[in-house]
Amino acid sequence: MSRNLYALLIGINNYKSPVIPPLKGCVNDVNVMDEFLRKRFTNNEDKLYIKKLINHEATRQAIIDGFREYLCQAKSNDVALFYFSGHGSQEIAGQEFWHLEPDHLNETLVCWDSRTDGIWDLADKEIAKLIAEVSQNHPHIVVILDCCHSAGVTRGEDDDMSSFEFDLLQPKYTGVRSVNKSRERPLSNFIFSEDISNLLIERKENKFSLPKGEYILLAACRDDEKAIEHYGLARGVFSLFLLETLQRNSHLTYRDVLKRTNTLVRSFYPNQSPQIEATNSTYLTQLFLGGTVTQKQMYFTVTHDVVNGWNIDAGAVHGIIYSNENEKTRLAIFPINVEDISQLQNAIAVAEIIEVLPQFSRINISGEREELDPEQIYKAVITSLPVSYLKVYLEGEEAGLNFARQAIQKASFGERPSLYISEVCDFCKADFCVQALHDEYLIMRISDNRQLISPIAGFTPESASQAIQALEHIARWINIATITSPANSLIPIDALQMQIYQQNLEIHDYQISLKYQTNDGKLQPPSIRIKLTNKSHNPLYCVLLNLTETFAVTAIPFSGGRTGILLQPGEETWALEGKDISISIPQNMQENGLRECKDILKLIVSTNEFDASLLEQGKIEMAHNRSSNDINRQYSSVGTNTTDYLIQQFLTRTIVASPLDSQETEIWNDWMTSEILIMTVIPKT
Repeated sequence: MSRNLYALLIGINNYKSPVIPPLKGCVNDVNVMDEFLRKRFTNNEDKLYIKKLINHEATRQAIIDGFREYLCQAKSNDVALFYFSGHGSQEIAGQEFWHLEPDHLNETLVCWDSRTDGIWDLADKEIAKLIAEVSQNHPHIVVILDCCHSAGVTRGEDDDMSSFEFDLLQPKYTGVRSVNKSRERPLSNFIFSEDISNLLIERKENKFSLPKGEYILLAACRDDEKAIEHYGLARGVFSLFLLETLQRNSHLTYRDVLKRTNTLVRSFYPNQSPQIEATNSTYLTQLFLGGTVTQKQMYFTVTHDVVNGWNIDAGAVHGIIYSNENEKTRLAIFPINVEDISQLQNAIAVAEIIEVLPQFSRINISGEREELDPEQIYKAVITSLPVSYLKVYLEGEEAGLNFARQAIQKASFGERPSLYISEVCDFCKADFCVQALHDEYLIMRISDNRQLISPIAGFTPESASQAIQALEHIARWINIATITSPANSLIPIDALQMQIYQQNLEIHDYQISLKYQTNDGKLQPPSIRIKLTNKSHNPLYCVLLNLTETFAVTAIPFSGGRTGILLQPGEETWALEGKDISISIPQNMQENGLRECKDILKLIVSTNEFDASLLEQGKIEMAHNRSSNDINRQYSSVGTNTTDYLIQQFLTRTIVASPLDSQETEIWNDWMTSEILIMTVIPKT
C-alpha cells in the first residue's frame, strides 16, 4: 500500500518584531532537513510532499493553516511531520490551565509576526488542538521542535505587561533560541475559543480538557531548558546532531534516534537535554517517520561548473570540515550508477576538500583511474575526516597568554601544534576558555560557565603546558564520546544487544536515571549489571567504555579481566562477570555541591579485535601529571591490526586511508557504536 509523507518545515531566523533577537541556524536547519527527506525518501509508490515556511512566510496564521490545510491531508497509513526551528518562549497561563501547568506557564512557539499588531505566540494548548485535528484521519504524526522549552510545547522572567511592550534596545544575536515570557492572554485569543463550551470539564472552576491526538515528539530540550545554536556551523545543536544521526543510519527506531542524538548533544552542551515523548509507548520502537525514509549508503553528489570547478553538494551547514593542516577531508569518487559504494577499491578517483562554503564545497580531484567527464555527475563518500578541533578562547594577562599560545604550538611531541585544540579570537565561537589571571590558569566550559579543573599556579612554560594538556585530555574525551557508526557500516544497529539491569529489573530507556539510597544513615551509590548478546550471524568483537564527567575513559572488563571480548553468533556475556557495577558521583564533586552526574556507556563493536587501551585515559586532574609526549607515544605504538589502526587514526584525527594509496585491495574492518546516557542523582533530603 502506498503512503504519503506530508512535511511542514518551519525555519525563522529573523522576526518582524525589532526586539526579538535574530537567529542564524534555523533556515539552515530546515534546508538540511529538506535535503535529507528528498534524498532518503522511499523511491517506490510512496509520495513526498514538503511545504516550507521561511522567515516572513512563517506567520502565526500561516502555521495554523499549514496544519489545517496541509497536514490534515494525511490519511491513515500516511505520515505527517511538523518541524519547527526558531525561538521558543512561555506565557503566563490563565487559571483555567493551572491544573495542566504546575508552574502556571504555557510553552509557546514564537511565530514570525508574534508580538506585533496584537499577534500572539502559538501556545502548546493550540498546537495540541491542531495535532488533534490532524489526528482525526489517524496518520502517523511526528513533531520535531528545535527551540527553547520545547519538551512542553505539545502539552496541554515574568513580565508585567498590559500590552506587547519590550526593551526597545536593538537585540543582538545570542545563539539561544528563547525570548522573554509574554503576558496572560484572554481565552478569546486561543484558536479553540469557539469550542470553549465543549472543552470545559468543570464549569464552576473553568478547567479545560484539551483535545488529544496520538503523536511522537522529539524535542531539543526540557521545558525548563534552553536550546543552543552552534555558532561556527550556524545550525541548531539539536538539529545538527539529529540529522547527523539520521544521515548515518535512518533505519533507526525513535528511541535509538533520540538516544544517539542525546549523547552527542550532552557531550558538548551538558545543560541541554533532548527529550522524546509519545502518547503511545509503542511508537518508541517504531522506525523513524514510520520507515518512509530508507537506509541508504550516504554519499554526496559530485558535479563540475565553470565558476567553482569540481564540487560536492555539501558544505559547512552539513558539517563538512576544512583543515589547513596536512590532513584533509578526503573523498572516494564513484560513477553515478554504482550501487555499492562500500567497496572503496572500486573508486575511480580520490579528492580533497579545498574550500568549504555554506551549502557546497570545492574539491581537488587526483589519482584518476579514468578521466572524469565535467558533463557527468558522480558519487563521493568521505574516506578521511579531520575531527573538529576543540575551539579555545584565551583571555587574561598577556604574560600567561603568551606561554599558553606557545604550549599550543608545541603540544604534539614538543615540536608541532596541537592535534586537538585551536585558538579562536571570538569568545562566542569557543567551546572552552582558558583564563590567565592572578598568576594562575583556569579552564572554563563556556556552555555552562563551569570550572573544570583546579587552578594551575604560575605563569611558566611548564604550567601553561599542563593547562594545554588538560584541554587536549578534554578534547580526546569529546572525540571518543561523539564517535558514531560510519555511514557505510554494514553492521545492523541491533546486531549487538546491550541490556541494563538494576536489582534484576531490566531498564528500557535511552537515558537511565539512577538515585542514591540511604542505608543505615549512609548514602549508597546505585549499581547496575550489563549483559551483551550477539544477535547477528557473524562473530563480533565488543568493547564497553565508561565515559565520566571527570573526562575519564575506562574499558569495563569482561571475564578474566579482558577489556574486549569476541562473541560468536548467539553468544552472550556479562560485563564484570555479572557483578554489580557501582555508578557513583565523585567525592570531590559532591563536596563542591554537585548532586547530579552523567556517565556515558559506549559500546564499540567491530568485525575484528582492536586494542581498547588506546581509548582509555584517567580523570582530568591526572592530566597534569601526564606528558603529552607520553600520550602521543602511546597512540603511535600500535601494531598492524587494521582495527587498531582505525582507532589510532581516529585518535590522531583520520578515519580511513585513501582507497587509491595502494594498488592492493584494502579490507577495512567494519564497526558500529551504541550509547546509553546514565544520570545519577543524590536526592535532596
